[in-house]
Amino acid sequence: MAVLGAVGDTFVSSVAPLFILALGSTPLYIGLLATTEHIQKIARFVGIRLVSHTGKGRLMAGSRALAVLPVFGLTVLALWGTPSLYAILIALILIAAREFIRQVGNTVWWALIQDNTAGDAFGTFMARLRVRQRWASLVVPILVGWYLGTSPVHGRFGWLFVAGIVTGLMGAYWSLGVREGKPASQTQGAFGQLSRAFRLPRVAWLAAFMSTYQLLYAAAGSMWVVALSNHGLGAMAFVWMGSLAALGQVISLSVWGRLVDVHGPRSTLSLTLLSKAAIGLAWLTLPTESTPLHIWAGLFYLAWGVLDGGQNLARSRAMMDAVPNDNQVAGFNAIMYAGSLGGIVGGVGGGWAFGYLVDTDAYWQGYPAELVYLTSLQVLLVISYFLTRKLTGYNENQSTREVLRSGLK
Repeated sequence: MAVLGAVGDTFVSSVAPLFILALGSTPLYIGLLATTEHIQKIARFVGIRLVSHTGKGRLMAGSRALAVLPVFGLTVLALWGTPSLYAILIALILIAAREFIRQVGNTVWWALIQDNTAGDAFGTFMARLRVRQRWASLVVPILVGWYLGTSPVHGRFGWLFVAGIVTGLMGAYWSLGVREGKPASQTQGAFGQLSRAFRLPRVAWLAAFMSTYQLLYAAAGSMWVVALSNHGLGAMAFVWMGSLAALGQVISLSVWGRLVDVHGPRSTLSLTLLSKAAIGLAWLTLPTESTPLHIWAGLFYLAWGVLDGGQNLARSRAMMDAVPNDNQVAGFNAIMYAGSLGGIVGGVGGGWAFGYLVDTDAYWQGYPAELVYLTSLQVLLVISYFLTRKLTGYNENQSTREVLRSGLK
């Protein structure tokens, strides 16, 4: 199910920024696209209410099946539409609708993970699951990038969306076979359950971490495609960058998984967040010539994939430790909602700010202002690092220094 989801996202979500660029989008609409990825998580309120009636597997399967309907609309828009502001807005609505429907099912994703994992081997299990996902994310984008070419017209995206429909239906069928635990009894509505989850300090601190990280990442990361495109990176190469990021995760996830299982999430979160902040300085060295630009982008995405894989594993383990079984579904989604709120603010604000800087063609200390912007936002990820010091089990986990010492013995 996870692999099919990764493949389907490559055919739809991963090419969505390129699709609306082909329709004539500006940075503002790229920022709005990043925002829609967070707004639709409001659908999880629906999932929290439905899960006690449908069960977790059927809720996931139903949402995956219904989510192909907006993708059908994207297919029609790609094959028979014409570039215009109206086409961009319709595409944004359809992409948001797909994710809204999928998020109803994603309400139970982490609950299903918790139902199918043992605490001591969580990192190993998640590493194995994500390696399989990332292999799909490594191979499929290469084929997609080759198919799209350097400057694809909007019509070439149509058959990718058709492939997304097929994988979506396959994922729906596969969801029915996942083992699940019994949903906890609901004595409160969705708001009551979420409020109870937020009142737990261990959930509240993790929510603060997620909202801060997603705000900074959405404000900067959603603009990478614009910055690289403006400097001459073609659509085909940009899609291939996703493969390099996946390769970074494939080659490192087993190591991160063992590190999380043996030492807890503290050291992994510290290493990955501080390193992500540090490599933000690389934006000030972005080349303008084709070959150096492609090498720079490849190395950046490869490093980001290595770090992102470790951070996500450690964050996932922190969630397993923080969320109680008696408020399982609402607890995980309280954290996801906090992240979405940060992503909404970052996506809208980042799209506006980056577009303004590009339009003014401003410089600071000899550097293009938009690259200074990307650098500054990424360096500010150190704020997220400081918030990890409040997470559950931080004082009990080994520090990065202790982990490095034990590794050198």
